[in-house]
Amino acid sequence: MPKLTLAPMLACLLFAAPAQSAPCPAPPAALGDMQGNGYYTDKNYSIVDPVLKARNEAAAKPFTDFADQVSRRADLVLAGGPEAAAAGACALQWLQAWAEGRAMLGQIATSQAQYLRKWTLASLSLAYLKLRPQASEAQHNQIAAWLREVAKAALDHIGHSKAARNNHVYWVGLAVMATAEVSEDAALRDQARRLFEEALSDIRDDGSLPQEMARAGKALAYHNYALAPLVLIAELAARRGEDWYSLQGARLDRLVERTAAGIADPAWFVTQTGVSQELPRGGITGWALLYADRGEARRQRVAHLLVAGPLRNVTLGGELQLMRAQRLFATR
Repeated sequence: MPKLTLAPMLACLLFAAPAQSAPCPAPPAALGDMQGNGYYTDKNYSIVDPVLKARNEAAAKPFTDFADQVSRRADLVLAGGPEAAAAGACALQWLQAWAEGRAMLGQIATSQAQYLRKWTLASLSLAYLKLRPQASEAQHNQIAAWLREVAKAALDHIGHSKAARNNHVYWVGLAVMATAEVSEDAALRDQARRLFEEALSDIRDDGSLPQEMARAGKALAYHNYALAPLVLIAELAARRGEDWYSLQGARLDRLVERTAAGIADPAWFVTQTGVSQELPRGGITGWALLYADRGEARRQRVAHLLVAGPLRNVTLGGELQLMRAQRLFATR
């Protein structure tokens, strides 16, 4: 299949950011320690305290901003064009600076900070997937070693956590799988597969996830949120010619069917939870673009989610439309 290229005007719309043709800004200081706080006020983790949420977002901002800028530059590389080389060089400089500074390997003070670390790792490893061809051997060795160390720390946390297995573990799985892919680490890939298969075993026969059903009015949104990293893990496996969608009798399809049907009509989730449902919106539904290319039956299952226009989610790797068009997950 020929490689598709986005028109320059569309690329400008997708990646609105400070001009990449300008000199590369100095990378922000590498922060080893990470902070964060919870912001739900009820036992179902469904009601947000806006003051607590704003406080958490402020603590996360140095990491979310860093990931966003690296991701945007990586997408410029993937799109191609006159800015690609400069954008890639700048993103690699930033990643190398954080690798040298051992970012995200200091004191991770709270559970929310642990969540932030694995989300940031997923973002950066998926961005580096696009940047890797441009990296020098020295850059690659340093960046890959750092990403591996952060991935192992994330694995160590969930290995010792007594919390119930839910979407947070699935996001660790994505972070570890993406890191394994960019660093050629077979042991990490094995760990990611273990987490993926455990996630499949969490899916009930009706396609629901018990931990996410407990989220009251956010049950549907969190089914989508739990599903997104699992699809990306399967896509990363597909780069190596491995069909993880078929594992455990294609059990992931059950979760897709339940979630996609719920987004079209939340009635089932409303009946099960007894409350109205928040709908997932925007880039977090972009997983459907990739899933739809894995056979006609799968495309039909998510046809109503294949919306036009940019679907950007940093934690899922950036601009999903671009990733699909440029066949980032095609078998290598």
